[in-house]
Amino acid sequence: MTSLSIVIPTIGRDTLERADRSACRCAQRVIRVADDCPEVPAEVHGQFGAAGLARNAGLDLVDTTFVGFLDDDDELVPDVYRRVLEANADADLILHTAWHPQLGPIPRPGWLTEFANTTIAMTVRTSVLRSLGGFVAGFPFTFKGEDFELFRRFVDHGRAVVASPEVAYLIRPEEIDRR
Repeated sequence: MTSLSIVIPTIGRDTLERADRSACRCAQRVIRVADDCPEVPAEVHGQFGAAGLARNAGLDLVDTTFVGFLDDDDELVPDVYRRVLEANADADLILHTAWHPQLGPIPRPGWLTEFANTTIAMTVRTSVLRSLGGFVAGFPFTFKGEDFELFRRFVDHGRAVVASPEVAYLIRPEEIDRR
């Protein structure tokens, strides 16, 4: 079995518990990182100012082979997420297809323009992420496309990247029509 932690940076949204439950169903460890919200129960508290910096703070606690990242207003599809990870255990980075309430599945053909400004669902090999300097190495942490930049660093360094067509990550699931 492949070991997995999920890091959830949070700004204290009321959707955090839902995100946490979905992560607990597929990961051995869930690490909450509270960004400027001391009242939220979390393993890490601080004033980070950007999701990528909060993710790096959570990365310091990861002791599993893989780490995934989940926004506090999103949700994982646990069976799919875990199955894709186990089927691609040799990969260094796995892109999980996300479902966006307005855009539909991401990534998709012609994805580069939307991909650079959208959440990218991914699982990464922890040791490789650390060797590349963490989540936000080498560019301004306020840059909106930090997910894309991480993906690009893995590709630029010749790391094994796999893209799964199965939807494993729901962006703002309360806005998705599930009929």
